[in-house]
Amino acid sequence: MLDQLIEKYEEILPALALDTYAYTVTIPDSDQMTPAAAIHRMALDPAMLRSPGLAQPEDLDVIAVDNGIVTLDGVNPCPERKKVTDRLAGSGFKHWYLAIDIEGNKTLYARYGETEGEVHFPEPLAIPFTPWTEFLGPLAPYETLLAPLYDDIQPERSVSAIFLAIIENESGIHFNGTLLERPRLSIPIHYDRPSA
Repeated sequence: MLDQLIEKYEEILPALALDTYAYTVTIPDSDQMTPAAAIHRMALDPAMLRSPGLAQPEDLDVIAVDNGIVTLDGVNPCPERKKVTDRLAGSGFKHWYLAIDIEGNKTLYARYGETEGEVHFPEPLAIPFTPWTEFLGPLAPYETLLAPLYDDIQPERSVSAIFLAIIENESGIHFNGTLLERPRLSIPIHYDRPSA
């Protein structure tokens, strides 16, 4: 099943032409999360919502899917923006975050309730004498799939496709052109930029 998902993503990703982005999927353990509830959890100002057609490239897009929400951020990922979407995670939710930055670095982060885990490519987390597998948390079932990423300089498979396949396998949400064409709410992310 995972091999088929990875192959599917390897086929569609070039057509989507996304170079840098951050993508989240958040699904509550019960009930439903609406885009309005997601905006509230992220502490964004609903008065700042932009009308369709007036969205700006730096806006965060919030899309309803099944009983959860997806966010898509087309800005080069940075920790300050991730802190905003991380507010969607927590007790009673399953949350996945995938980021691809301008340098081709990729991050997969997952949080199930209070349990979290992450994977970074091309470098695993750099804490001396601590194997990268110690940081997997809820991603631990994918250790065998992820291990080859650190064995070769050029992995045989697309890292983005592997990470998206893991998210879909866990969440049931398929990342494709149809998802990207769905109606959305666009809202600016405001955060305190670090001083120079």
